Formats: sequence, C-alpha cells, structure tokens
Amino acid sequence: MATSTPRKRHPSFSTWVVISLILGVGCGLFLGEYAQYINWVSDLYVGLLQMAVLPYVLVSLVTNIGQLTRETGIRLLRISLLVLLVLWAIGLVSLAVSAMAFPQWDTGSFYSSRFTDPPPAYDWKRLFIPSNPFESLAENAVPAVVVFAIGLGFALMRMPGKEKLLEPLSVLIEALAKVNKMVVQLTPIGLFAIATNTAGTIELGQLSLLQGYLLAYCLPAIILSLVVMPAFVSAVTPLRYWDILRASRDPLITAFVIGNSFVVLPMIVESVKRLQQGNSLGDSLHGNKPESLVPLAYPMPDIGRIVALVFIPFAAWFSGTVIALDKYPPLMGVGFLGAFGKPVITIPLLLNMAELPSDLFNLYLISGVVAARFGDLMKSMHLISFTLLTFCVLNGTIRFQPTKIVGRFIGSFLLLLATSLATRGYLIAEFQDHYSREALLTERTMVPIRRGHGFTMSKHKILEQSAPNPQPIKPGETRIQRIQESGVLRVGFSADRMPFAYYNGQRQLIGFDIQMAYILANDLGVDLEFVPIDRNKLVQQLQEDHFDVVMSAVEGNVDRAISFPSSDPYMEVTMALVVPDYNEYKFRQLDEMLKIPHVKLAAVKNSYFASLAKKDFPENFEVVEIETVDEYFAGRYREVDGLILSAESGSAWTLLYPHFAVANPLNGRNRVPLYYLTGNDAEFNQVLESWLRLKRADGTYKLLYDYWILGEEKRPQKPRWSVLRNVLGWVE
Repeated sequence: MATSTPRKRHPSFSTWVVISLILGVGCGLFLGEYAQYINWVSDLYVGLLQMAVLPYVLVSLVTNIGQLTRETGIRLLRISLLVLLVLWAIGLVSLAVSAMAFPQWDTGSFYSSRFTDPPPAYDWKRLFIPSNPFESLAENAVPAVVVFAIGLGFALMRMPGKEKLLEPLSVLIEALAKVNKMVVQLTPIGLFAIATNTAGTIELGQLSLLQGYLLAYCLPAIILSLVVMPAFVSAVTPLRYWDILRASRDPLITAFVIGNSFVVLPMIVESVKRLQQGNSLGDSLHGNKPESLVPLAYPMPDIGRIVALVFIPFAAWFSGTVIALDKYPPLMGVGFLGAFGKPVITIPLLLNMAELPSDLFNLYLISGVVAARFGDLMKSMHLISFTLLTFCVLNGTIRFQPTKIVGRFIGSFLLLLATSLATRGYLIAEFQDHYSREALLTERTMVPIRRGHGFTMSKHKILEQSAPNPQPIKPGETRIQRIQESGVLRVGFSADRMPFAYYNGQRQLIGFDIQMAYILANDLGVDLEFVPIDRNKLVQQLQEDHFDVVMSAVEGNVDRAISFPSSDPYMEVTMALVVPDYNEYKFRQLDEMLKIPHVKLAAVKNSYFASLAKKDFPENFEVVEIETVDEYFAGRYREVDGLILSAESGSAWTLLYPHFAVANPLNGRNRVPLYYLTGNDAEFNQVLESWLRLKRADGTYKLLYDYWILGEEKRPQKPRWSVLRNVLGWVE
C-alpha cells in the first residue's frame, strides 16, 4: 500500500516579511555604515510601491460613486457621508489626544535660514483644485485627485449608459490591484533593504526613540478598535457591545495577523450579516446591502489612516524640533484629504510641509511592519462600524440616547487621554536628557580645521583689564611689523557675544571670532593676547592702541567708519527680536506688531541695532538701552516686550534660555555688517582683507560658520558599531 508523502509547507507571506525584517536588522548590525550602499534597493521598492496607488484611488472612487443610481445614491451618499463625518471626528479627536504623548523639547536652536527666509509657500489652490487632473496625478497631489474623482463619480451617477464605462473601469481596478499585489510580493526584499540601511546607519540613541511612535499609535489603535468604536455603535443602535465584538472577532484577528484589511472584506460582510440576522434588524433596504456598503467605504479615509498622522508630531519630536501651533490646521487638513490615498504618498508631503527631514519617511516604513497591522485592525473595525451605522440609519433602527452617548464618549476620551499621558510620562522619564539644548552651546570646543587632526591653539593670554599695548608702535614702524617683532597679536573681545565670543562651561574663551583669531595668530606665527573691550569706549581704546584688531561681532556704524576705515565686512547679520516664546506669535509680522498699542523693546547701548531700531520702528515703539544682553535674560527689565538683536546671536541665546524665541517681523530686510575693527593702518587692513579672502577660498570660513553659527556638528563621527569592525576587526 502506497503511503502518501506529506505536502511540504512553505512559509506564509507574513512569515517572509518577519524573516526579512530580522535578517535586515542583523545584516545592518553586521555591516554598520557599509549598509548605506544598498539604499538604492529601498528607493526602488518605495517607488514601485507608490506606482499604482494613486491611479487605484482615482479609478475606485469614480467607479464606486458612479455605479449608484440617482435616487438611492443621493440618499445613501448623504447618510454615508454623515456616518463617515462622525467616525472621522472620532479619528481626529483621537489623533489630537495621541499627539499629546510626545513631550515638547526646548524651543531654543541655532540660527537657520528659516529665521530670515519666508516660509515655504504652498499653492493651496493647486493642491486642492484639479485644474489639470493629469498634472495632479503626475505631482502626487492626492487632495486634487480625490476632488476630481468625486466630481467625476457624481457626474457618472446621472448619465445613461454609464455601465459601458463602469465595466471596463472595474476591470481596470482589478488590474491595478494586481499590479499593487505584484509589488507587494517584493516587500520582503524591499523591507530587507530598508531594515539593513536603517539598522546600519541610524544612531542607536535614535533607534530607541522609535518606540515613541509605536506607543503613541498602537495603544490608541487597540483602544479605538476594541473599546471606542464598538461602544459608540452599541450606544446608538440596538446592538450590544459584546455581540459586536464577538461578530467582528474573526475579521479583526485575520486582518491583524495577515496585515491586510482588503482580503477580509468578505469576512466583514458576513459578520455584518450575522449581526443583522441575530438582532432582527430586518432585511436590506432598497438594495443597500452590506456587499455594497463595505466596498463603498473602503477607499474612503478611515480612523486608522487619520490616527497614523501622529507620525508627523512624532517626527518633530524625533528630530528635536517643534511644529508651530498655527501649522497644525493646514497639516491636518492636507493629511485628512491625503488619507483618501496611501500614507506612502501623504507622509512625504506632510514632512515637507512641516520642514522635517524627508529621510524620516524610512522610519515610517520600518515601523510600518508593526504599526501597519494595528492600522488594519482599526480599518476593519471602522468598516464594520460604518456598515452597521449606515444600515441602521437606512432601516430606521438608529436610536439617540444622549445620556448614553455622552457617557460613552467621556469614558472613551478619558481612556485615550490616560493612555496618551502615560506614554508621555514614560517618554519624559526615558528621554528627558536626550536633548540638552544648553549643552549644545556650553560644551562646544574649537572645531578641527583638518580632518583627523585636533585644532592647534596658539599660546595665549586673556587679560582681565584693558590697557594700551606695552610695546607702542615706533616711528616709521607699521602695526604688522610690531606684531611680528613682538610675537604677540592683541585681539579685543567681548565675552557676551554668543556665538561669536563667549565662555563655555569649562571657562574656555570660544566662538566664531575667537577661533578666527587663533587661526590668524597661527598664520602669522605669533602668540595671542585677548583684551576685553568696553563698548562705550571702543573708539577711544582703539585710538589708545589697546589692541591690534577687535574680533567680537562688532557692528559697523558711521562714527566708527569715520574714525577707523576698516576692512570689508566679514559677515552680515539680520536684525531680529528675541521675545518670550508665549508671545512669539505677536511679533512674527510687522502688521501684527502695529496692532499693539505700546511696544517697549530693549537694545544694547551704543549698538547699531539700537540706532537702527529707532529709525525703522514706528512711533508706538519705545527703545530702551541696556548695558548687556545678560540683563534682559536675567529679568531686570520685565516691562520690556523683547530684545533687539541679530538672529544669529539671538538664536544662540535661546539655547541657554529656551523659554525665549527669535521673531523676525521685518522678514530679514535689515542686514547689518560685522567688521574686524583695526587701528588706522592701511597696511594691516590690507593684510586682514587678504587673509579673509584666503580663509573663504580654502573653506575655513564656511567650516566655522556652519559649526558656530548654524550649529552643525563638524567633528568626525566615530563609525557606527558593527560586527564587521568591532567584533571581527575585518575593517578599520
């Protein structure tokens, strides 16, 4: 008797996905930064994944809306839209609550061009109005494509003989679905490449931050799917809460395990039918069967896609930035309309709008291995809730019990809020020291000029008091000759000019101008003496030969130009305001400032900003002169609304005082030159100008500007830990 050979069981698709993720992470840890060389594979996968999504959204919306009759269609669409609005409102509230899970970093930051450049202007008309549908498709303008599809679907609804178009469109939908399915088959390969690149190149500290998104998304997903939505349906229909959960158990579990809500649509239809029959809800009314209701709602935004937008506040938290409150409405508006499509299209657009790094999208894809299953869980319960609510409204079995509805809503809201606050508390405890804004400034040291070498500092001395040079210039001797003969370059400085000149946490004198002074001394082959300047007596100090050159962010003005014809400016800075962050919105635009009856601003005495402000600001602005910047931040002038300072310097001060922010009401119109002031010596001025040109040409100036002004970390980073380097020692 022949024995049957047991059929060999192949791993399921979900198993391959998990295997590819594990292998990708392992490969990334093995290769380290060498994993970046397979990043092109992930780029190809993402591109293919986006290929058929937008056409599918367009065709499916047109077909599902167009196949309805005018009579039943209008009523069905009206009721369906009402039900969807209710569910969308639940999703938006849940999104707002979930976004509270992310603690707010301090708002201080280094200078950036965004302080002076106008914010990116979005053509909202072009984004939402499909004046050229083909252009909207080409540019992935999901909101415009959705508007066009809905309009075309409504037009088809009233046309005779529409079946001639709808039938081939249905075939096209199936073809597009198959194209997408073919691309999905490449998911193990694409996910392997993404996981390898991410695990090999991401900082380990950043990787731990990813749990913030998973907690803020997955926990609300469970609550919404198993508590909020079934509780709401049971509050307004004859159905009981536990009956809804029992009937929806199979499609929910299947969608979660498989990671695909589309394949469980037949199971959802059967679950709704069982609830109909088991609770005597009556037969389908006017042909409005679950078979037609479920596919109609499938391409529409669901609660899962809405809550998934919490990735944007997570991305801001992850990158250590803050999204202004006034940016959230347009972000959420575009995100909601973008929910008609797939997140692979919407998330990159939202990251760009929020001025966040585009490569954060890779984190979204990686987290999607886990998060997408919770999204399918929410979508499945969303479809069940939509179908039950719409059916009950059409059959007249809907019931409104305000007390019960309000009670369920408050209970659900408090549960979501408690979950979000618990997540926030955990993230604060876990990552409270992750971003030390003050340390970004106070722990800074001189940046190496040459890769692989430390910065060599000249022999130097910092004088406590200013005095004339003990070796005066002899008759017929030039300043540069005196410097070379004495072997000392005397540099005037002011230690309250962050980030140009200041003391760090180790009481070392550092900053852009200070490092430039060291480089100048090194190039001249002499030692350094730093001499403190008195801003009120600067001209007198120069005339009395206290120092050879002042290198401390000195603004040019007419008096100084007459007394000392200096070299060309080495930098231009932008006049801005430093204000308490809770008042920053009042000072963003000059028009808004003019509405304030009386504005009192502070400016450092004898600075060019003080005189410039008196000329440029209107009469209702009062300028109060103070001795030092520290006086303002110390709170000695509490009646003052803000401090007039350069955006470059003000940004650095906000790192030490994060409850202040830089505002730019003049939109960068007022640029102020900074000079290295010297004595009235044409030869030394020429030397200084030539030296500055050389430093610009060899990249030194840009290196220091990026490091000290923009806050970019220019130090050579240690290679990422990897098995290849740190365990096997196969590479250096």
